Amino acid sequence: MINTLKREVVKRAERSRLFRKMYCHFKRSKSTDFPALVESRRSTDIFDLKKLSTPLPYYPLFYFDDCNYYGILCRLLEYSNIKIDDARLPLHEIYLEHGIVIGSVVRADSVKLAKITLSYSSYREKYITEKAKKTSISIGPYIHYAESLLSENELDNLKKQLGRVLLVFPSHSIGSVSSEYDQDEFCNEIEKRKVGFDTVLVCMYWKDVQNGDHEAYNKMGYKLTTAGHRDDLYFLNRLKSIIMLSDMVISNSTGTHVGYSIYLNKPNYLFKQNVAFVAVSKSGESLVKKHYMPDVTATKDRDNQMLYDAFNVFQDQITDDQYKLTNYIWGFDCVKTPEELKAILLG
Repeated sequence: MINTLKREVVKRAERSRLFRKMYCHFKRSKSTDFPALVESRRSTDIFDLKKLSTPLPYYPLFYFDDCNYYGILCRLLEYSNIKIDDARLPLHEIYLEHGIVIGSVVRADSVKLAKITLSYSSYREKYITEKAKKTSISIGPYIHYAESLLSENELDNLKKQLGRVLLVFPSHSIGSVSSEYDQDEFCNEIEKRKVGFDTVLVCMYWKDVQNGDHEAYNKMGYKLTTAGHRDDLYFLNRLKSIIMLSDMVISNSTGTHVGYSIYLNKPNYLFKQNVAFVAVSKSGESLVKKHYMPDVTATKDRDNQMLYDAFNVFQDQITDDQYKLTNYIWGFDCVKTPEELKAILLG
C-alpha cells in the first residue's frame, strides 16, 4: 500500500518540469566528482578494461535516464551546436530510445511524459505510436552524430599494430539481467572464423567485465576492449573508434552494434546461439517479464529471425539485402544535418 502510494506521488510530481529540474540538480549535487572522472577516462587507453568498466556515480544531466546513457543526448547537442544551458532547450522533456529495440516493447510511460521523443526509424515509430499513442521523430543511427574518440592519426597507428581485425560483440548483460550462453561454443565459432585476421578484438560490455565474463576471451589470447561504462559521456565516441578499427564483425545476438557497424561499412556475421537472459534482482524479474510477454516475444522472435537470416553467412562484404534491412530498422536514411537536428531538439 505504501509503495503504491509512493509511486503515485512520484508519477504526479514528475509531470512538473520544475520537479524534474530540481530532481536532477539534487542528484548531481551528490556526485560532484563525476565530470572529472569522465574527463579522466576520455584519454584512457581503450584496452584498459578495469578503469573504463568501473561504475560511475549517478549524475543525471537529463531527467530521462535513457538520455544519460552512453552520452547520446550530449553528442546530439554537440552535433547541433546547442549548449546544454540554452534556455530554448526543453532539457528534461526529451526522451530517446538509448539502443535499438527489436520488437514491439516501448517505454510508453516515458514517451507520454516527454515533449519530444527520438527514435531510430519508421520501424520504431510504428511501435511507439501503437503503444504510447504519440508520435516520435526518427533520426537514424546515433553513432552518426558522434566523433571518433581517437584521432585519425591515432586510429592509423593503432590499425598498423592490429592489422586485419575481427571484432567480436558478445551478448551482454544489463544491470539487473544477466546474459548467459555457452562461451566455449562461441569461442569455437570465433576460432573457425579468425582465419585471415591478425587480431581478434573482443568488445566487452562494462557489466560483463564486472561479472568476470571477459576471462574466457582473455584465456583464448584475444585482445579485449570496451566502450566504457553506461554512464560514460564518451561511450558512443569510443564505440565508434572501436568499430572503425575493425574489418569484420561477429556476434552471437542481435543488438545496436549490428546497425552501427553496417552504417560504418563493416560486414557482419551473426552466429545463432542459445542465449538466456536471467533476472538477478526484482527489477530484473520485471524487465524479463516485460520483454517476454507472449505478444512481445512473438514479434521480437520474428524480427530477430529476419536479422539472423540476413547475416547467417560469414562474408567480407555487405549485401544489398543486408543494407536494406538494417536501413529499415536503424534508419540510415533518417540522419539529420546539424541544422535539422537543432530545429528538432529546440522543439
